[in-house]
Amino acid sequence: MDPAERARFLGAWNEHRQVYGYTLLAELPFALRNALNNHPDIEGVNYDLLIVDEYQDLNACDLEVLRLIAARGCSVIGAGDDDQSIYSFRRAAPEGIRRFPGDYPGAGDYSLSVTQRCGSRTIEWATHVIEGDPDRPVARPRLTSAAGSPPGEIGLLAFAGETSEANGVARIVQQLIDVEHIPASEILVLLRGDHNGAFSGPIKQRLEEFNIPFSDPGIVERMLGELNNRRMLEVLRLLVNRGDSLAWASLLQVTPGIGDTFLDYVYERARAQRIQFGRALLDACAEAFPGGPARSSGRARGLIESVLRWLDAHEVPNATPEEGWGDWIIATAGDDILPAPTEGLAILLRALDELAETELELGRYLGQISPLGRDWALAESTGVRIMTMGGAKGLTVQATIIVATEEGIMPRPDGDLGEERRLLYVGMTRAKQFLYCTWARRRRGPTARAGAVRVAIARRHSSFLDGGPVRSEDGDAYIRRRWG
Repeated sequence: MDPAERARFLGAWNEHRQVYGYTLLAELPFALRNALNNHPDIEGVNYDLLIVDEYQDLNACDLEVLRLIAARGCSVIGAGDDDQSIYSFRRAAPEGIRRFPGDYPGAGDYSLSVTQRCGSRTIEWATHVIEGDPDRPVARPRLTSAAGSPPGEIGLLAFAGETSEANGVARIVQQLIDVEHIPASEILVLLRGDHNGAFSGPIKQRLEEFNIPFSDPGIVERMLGELNNRRMLEVLRLLVNRGDSLAWASLLQVTPGIGDTFLDYVYERARAQRIQFGRALLDACAEAFPGGPARSSGRARGLIESVLRWLDAHEVPNATPEEGWGDWIIATAGDDILPAPTEGLAILLRALDELAETELELGRYLGQISPLGRDWALAESTGVRIMTMGGAKGLTVQATIIVATEEGIMPRPDGDLGEERRLLYVGMTRAKQFLYCTWARRRRGPTARAGAVRVAIARRHSSFLDGGPVRSEDGDAYIRRRWG
């Protein structure tokens, strides 16, 4: 990045975070790096041993933090697999773990050569894909399956189009459940991407027709984004801290008739006075928003005054309620200012009472709803899990179906070929018994516009699978032959 452009960005970003009063989770390693560099006497980091899992997912900042801690006399054990480095979006790269012996002179290297997850045929196919990366180190042992593991059943299945592919995926799932007796929760359907549900939508529709349950890992995010749920959570955050800038900004955004012009007006006041957005908003409201957009100002004033009256009439318990914060929120909500949570969110809030720490103040509890909610949703799922390959990292299941393994989709035309290979490798190595890759000979509609756009034009399976141990075959014929 051009140094001048970088400096302008950093200046604007620092101003923005000061106005809204936030710290990004991704900032914390950088803050620790600066503290370790600038304060030799910093306490709380004098460990004897640090064990770092998923070492291949660390970026340059993370790696420097580890080296700075190690310089204090701490031993470091790094566990990871450069073949599963797929987090370039946060500037992680496989070179990080490959450099470990050089970063820590005298370090030992224990290379694993046995997979406890995949059968012999599965790991052979996945290994063929990953060994096609010309930048991958050659001098490393090949993974073999553990003694006694089933060889695994694999297939590269071609379908006429996106409709027959979705139908084929649903039929395979049905047979895995009914004939192979695999629980639905032990089946993954993986996608390279799924903009607006282009790939998952038709598959879900067919699964519903077959009465096959499926889970939706994104349900918590969508639930929290529903209008009433969002309003409820923001008002609760204001009950904890009525100057919470992000809570006020969110309430303004979801209130009809208040647009970006008004938000910019408050932001500029905060910027000029070097105060936070929440304080600038309340101060301006007390002055009847001088110079502000008239229509939005009136609506904003009505909103703020009604919320402040509600806050004055309520208070946060000094300790965690006996029934738990979830039940307390449900019992407190239900009026015009603090809407009742939707049924789904109410179920989640009660479930979190069992998961969250017992001694937890309300603000911390609210901050745990999203991350703990995602974990809860995955743990409670009893249906087929449909997600992206990147989201499946770390999972182990009995059966995996990877959809749309076609050139132009896998790999994406704008993707780094090395990482695209590693992404497919991660997807393929989730399965213990069954692994299927599907592709469509032609596509129309939304899926035809994913990756390299090819509407109704003949396609081919991914070049990553060329020359491998599995040849492509007709998917419908395979299903008839395999299960009748």
